[in-house]
This record gives sequence, C-alpha cells and structure tokens, in this order.
Amino acid sequence: MFKKTHLLLLLTISLLACKKDKSAEPTVYQVDSGAEQYIDKFIEEGKKRGKTIKKENLILEFKTQQLSEKCGQCTQIKNSNSQKNILIVKNSTCWTSAVEQNKEALIFHELGHCWLGRYQHRDDLLPNGAPASIMTTSQTGPYEPCIYVIGNDLSCNKTERRAYYLDELFNEKTAVPLWAK
Repeated sequence: MFKKTHLLLLLTISLLACKKDKSAEPTVYQVDSGAEQYIDKFIEEGKKRGKTIKKENLILEFKTQQLSEKCGQCTQIKNSNSQKNILIVKNSTCWTSAVEQNKEALIFHELGHCWLGRYQHRDDLLPNGAPASIMTTSQTGPYEPCIYVIGNDLSCNKTERRAYYLDELFNEKTAVPLWAK
C-alpha cells in the first residue's frame, strides 16, 4: 500500500510537470502591410487618451472570401496564449472601394474587440439616430465623408464625428456629443 501511494503521487507529479504552461508560449505580431498604418494610428489615438497599447500579439490578414455578412472578424486562436487574429474581407464593399475613414473604422472596430477587450457589440443609438459607438454591428461608416454633395448641403458629412467615436472606443463612458443631441 505504501508503494502504491508513492507510485500514484509520483505519477501525478509527473503528469502535472509535463502539462504545458500556455503563458510561456510566445505570441506573434504579423500584420499585412496594407493595415500597418491603421495599427499605428490606433496606438497613437489610444496614447492620446491615456491608453498604452503594445504592438504585439496580433495577426491581421486580408481574405478575399466573405465572412458571412461581416467585413471583419477578431478571434483568439485556440491552444495559444491569447493570440489575436483579425481577418478583413478585401472586396469592393468592405475594403477596396471603401473611403479611408471607413477602412480605419473597420480596423479600429476589430482592434476594439481584440486589444481593448470590447467583445460585445453596441447597437444603441444617439438621440439623433447615429450609432452610439464604433462597436456597432452596422456596416455604415460612423464618420465617413459625403460621397456626393448636392448644393451646399454638408449635413451628410460625418467626418467631424471622428473624435467622439474614438473617445468612446477607448472610454465607453464618453458623454453624448453636442452634434448628436
């Protein structure tokens, strides 16, 4: 009996010692060159708002196939140390024909999931009907410019909204802006 207990204890210790420590596994940073400028902007915007974001633990790549109805997706790779992976659909609707502000908003939205831990979407609206967050499921650009301006009507130009959406991205408690009341 004494030997069986020692053998069982030795076997248990051996099994625990062989178990991989996932926190010791390295993470990868590999971003498609077409997205690197947006990563740099995201880190810069976070810094302006008191958030330190390290350029690590991210794989971002473009895919030509559609991800159901989505233009982008952030996932954590299974069996890894929280390795983050972003896929962006590179088609005319999501990327190639998109205006610069919408490309930025798409990548910032996915980075909100991956790097800021904002896993839930936020589909509530501001008093004027605009999305309350860049973390919305709506695929319209929250701060896009007018594509066709008719006359002097600049009401469709939403570029001045960018500061609010970035403030809210990095701080969910951001107050409703004046333009939304």
